[in-house]
Amino acid sequence: MNRHGAWSQRGQRPQGLLLILTVMVVAANLRPAITVVGPLIEQIGAETGLSPTALGVLGAVPVLAFGVVAPFVHRLGTRWGPDLTIAVALTVLAVGTALRSLIPHEVGLYLGTALLSAAIGVGNVLVPAVVKRDFPDHVPMMTGLYTAALVGSAAVFSAAAVPLAQWTGWQTALGSAAVLAILAAAIWSLRLLPSTGAPARAAVEPAALLTGVPAAAPVNVWRSRLAWQVTAYFGLQSGLFYMLLTWLPAIQTSHGAHEAAAGLWLGAFQAVGILASLIIGQIMQRAPDQRRVSSVVALFMVVGLLGMIFAPSLMPLWALLAGISTGSALLLALTFISLRARTTAQVGQLSGMAQGIGYLFAAAGPVLAGALFQAAGSWTPVLWAALGLCLAQAGMGLLAGRSIRLD
Repeated sequence: MNRHGAWSQRGQRPQGLLLILTVMVVAANLRPAITVVGPLIEQIGAETGLSPTALGVLGAVPVLAFGVVAPFVHRLGTRWGPDLTIAVALTVLAVGTALRSLIPHEVGLYLGTALLSAAIGVGNVLVPAVVKRDFPDHVPMMTGLYTAALVGSAAVFSAAAVPLAQWTGWQTALGSAAVLAILAAAIWSLRLLPSTGAPARAAVEPAALLTGVPAAAPVNVWRSRLAWQVTAYFGLQSGLFYMLLTWLPAIQTSHGAHEAAAGLWLGAFQAVGILASLIIGQIMQRAPDQRRVSSVVALFMVVGLLGMIFAPSLMPLWALLAGISTGSALLLALTFISLRARTTAQVGQLSGMAQGIGYLFAAAGPVLAGALFQAAGSWTPVLWAALGLCLAQAGMGLLAGRSIRLD
């Protein structure tokens, strides 16, 4: 199989399908262990005695871990090869998710969450590079597919969290995503077998296969204005998403929704992103640039947030509109990383830069939202702050969405 195109040879079609499947199963593990926390956060607070601010810190741990890990992932992937690195990360993800349920109370919560989040951070950075390497002519479409898998699995675990906790306890519900990680590690390991073609050679020639250029060739994205615009867009959309992911159930219960219903609507908030990702991915495959798409995506969020503020009785509708926006914005952010880069080397470095800085910025979202609610005694100031993030995101989308590439 040609290492630059899993679709290029008819005789390799089954292997091409295997490459797609492996990307999808990894993507399906990049959020469930995190999104399962939101619907259970009030139970966790009640049983552990953690304050809203402390619970906000718990919601921020994954984003903080993403930011800390991201700048180092490109170097790790170059040394080990992206496929082996992802295989190790999936194993660590399973261990961290299980530990979060086995170690008592807040010690296990924070330690396990940090470990599993670091593992997810590796996948966050390397999956776009793998897509660029294996599907260079289908980047928007493949990004849409794996974003849909990511959002869909997150939605399922969010919706199932409260019923599962009622049946088995919230600790077991938090650890349930470990099963999915173990399954993904087994399926992804098929890439390491010689019969799958190019990915197997990643263990022999990691630098060349990850970057597409000799390992010694310097690629610096830190001085590029466009790279900073992509990074800003990534950070703003991530901050907005994780703020809502952590606190949307609490916002809904403050307006009279049952906890289980709030969990289901959080699942729906994420699930609508599946359809949005698939549609937007197809549109971007043919569009000359992404500026109009990013503007429409931001408009959905503006309407959703204003609806939550002024017409909270229609909260499910506003949650769906916000979910369409967050799912599409994530797809846009990942697509910006792949399309604005000229080579897979730049994809790896831009991905590390955008996710490292972007997630560190986004980590403040859940914490500040919890602190703001604790100080004001109302979610309205939090929603106005979210609206400000959305408007800033729209501005960055107009810049990062232009049809240009890194210098």
